[in-house]
Amino acid sequence: MDYSAKELDLIALDSIKELNYKLRQEITDNFTYSRPQKKYSANLIKTLGEGVYNKVKEDFYDQARRDRHLKELEKKGVTCVTYFSESYPKQLRSIPVPPCVLYCKGDVSLLKTRLFCVVGSRSAQMRSLKFCSDISGKISREFTIITGLADGADSAAASGAIEAGGKVIGVLAFGFDYIYPSANSALFKKVEQNGLLISENLPDVQPRRYLFPVRNRILAGLCEGVLVTAAGAKSGACITAEYAFRYGRDVFSVPYTPGSPAGEGCNKLIKKGAYLTENILDIFGAFGLDFNAQKGADLTEREQRILDAIRAEGEAHISRISAAVGCPSYELLADLSSLEVKKVIMRLGGNRYSAL
Repeated sequence: MDYSAKELDLIALDSIKELNYKLRQEITDNFTYSRPQKKYSANLIKTLGEGVYNKVKEDFYDQARRDRHLKELEKKGVTCVTYFSESYPKQLRSIPVPPCVLYCKGDVSLLKTRLFCVVGSRSAQMRSLKFCSDISGKISREFTIITGLADGADSAAASGAIEAGGKVIGVLAFGFDYIYPSANSALFKKVEQNGLLISENLPDVQPRRYLFPVRNRILAGLCEGVLVTAAGAKSGACITAEYAFRYGRDVFSVPYTPGSPAGEGCNKLIKKGAYLTENILDIFGAFGLDFNAQKGADLTEREQRILDAIRAEGEAHISRISAAVGCPSYELLADLSSLEVKKVIMRLGGNRYSAL
């Protein structure tokens, strides 16, 4: 990988562990040509102390150290997209403290596609996980799905998008030397093969609790919109949504029964102004996209008539569908099952069906 002088400086700067992400960004803002301005030295000394500053300065200008660092990243299959790189996402550059370097594994070109974030609770219930998987697959027709690859809703979002033939970007809160949770090893590999893994952390940075909310600003900063599918009162998914509100992104939230602990955070987001989201139409409608038009070509003539009949009533009993289509109920069972498999309708209780 060929990097410009400015990119190499930023990669070297980002490798100095004495600097936190905010200090790195402050230095980045003061870069002139291929070196940071000397006037920033006094601020660094004041912030870090003279001894640490001298070490930072020594490491930054150590060419042998730079070469070793680049070779190690290359050995691990890591590509660097820096704040100064052409492929750095414009929307991420606009947030208050953007990452100086995105360490990447996979298809870096996905950073230039339309991006939509889907997140939720690690302890989401099975019904919520199925909804998350299904709707992520639908969203992936127009957007690359971004998520955090945690247990629960994040994993469901990534799996649903991949199964639907979509692309996924997994944003990690730790370095590539680690997989957390370890049970998601296969999913990590799938995302790397079918999409992109990114982190603002060096490969040897271990998972730490405080790194996850810091990572969430990247999830919100990258995307056009955020969907929260399940969230308790203090869920990390709500932190991502709060960043999205702050950055002017659209926020979508699934409604829950009042008093439900699993959805308390979701309901609070709706009260704050998030779009109440029951199906894909609530999301695509907000972006001026026509989901139904995309599905028409996949349906047989009778399936389309059945779907039209269901949509006309919002939800319909099989007897009403039979009357509208002009076929006995038993002849419609195979078509209804096909529409369920194609994920355009949902079977409700009592032989009732609803369009998605």
